Amino acid sequence: MAKRSFPLCGVYGLLEPGPVVLPTTAHRGHDNVMTLSWHTMLEFEPPLVGCVVSDADFSRTALRLTKQCVLTSSPA
Repeated sequence: MAKRSFPLCGVYGLLEPGPVVLPTTAHRGHDNVMTLSWHTMLEFEPPLVGCVVSDADFSRTALRLTKQCVLTSSPA
């Protein structure tokens, strides 16, 4: 099969077709919700989701300290 050029804007949709999710965290009385578009399933049993969160973000601090969050997504 011959190689074909693809517009860059079309490639992103092929690489990650999953939904944007909303990780909700809380720490010391501060609630936080952020949008997360890069995530991947790492394990199904027990459920394990991989993602990247900047260390300059409150969500990262809350995740690191509490080791818990809630993932939600909006209905399609």
